[in-house]
Amino acid sequence: MKLLHKDIEKDNAGQVTLIPEEAEDMWHSYNLLQVGDSLRASTIRKVQTESSTGSVGSSRVRTTLTLCVETVDFDSQACQLRVKGTNIEENQYVKVRNISHVEKAADALAIDTLLISDNLFRHQDVPTRSRYVRLVDNVRDNGGNVRIFSSLHVSGEQLTQLSGVAAILRFPIPDLSEPEDLSSSDED
Repeated sequence: MKLLHKDIEKDNAGQVTLIPEEAEDMWHSYNLLQVGDSLRASTIRKVQTESSTGSVGSSRVRTTLTLCVETVDFDSQACQLRVKGTNIEENQYVKVRNISHVEKAADALAIDTLLISDNLFRHQDVPTRSRYVRLVDNVRDNGGNVRIFSSLHVSGEQLTQLSGVAAILRFPIPDLSEPEDLSSSDED
């Protein structure tokens, strides 16, 4: 493995930039990564586009993702590292999910209709799923409508690409346009 950059503090916080040179380097990376770390890596994503006529097409693009690591798995047969996490940086293909704006609108009783992807409503991570279930319950308890979109339908795929959650408001909320503190632990 080639070390390109290293900046480690005395408390072991910091960052390193590594380039794997052989398959075994993935095993070493697996042993270095921990839940809560940030990982930036190149990957290939399927991107769907809709033309002005309404036809939907897809293509595969190479992009760089930055994740907050949730789980790390190593496939010893294929020497592959699998990392699951929440996107913490946007790029032209991936948007960062910002549920806190929607939660603020729900707390202010401003949501008329909540749009949510079934991927979020049925998320495998229990605390994440609970957060979205609470949001749905809050909107319904306050007289709002909830529309759950299937990830198997084009509209659900498009909602997932945007963020997975959106809201139609009853009235404008002025402080929703203020920038968020990215240091909070927000799901991705």
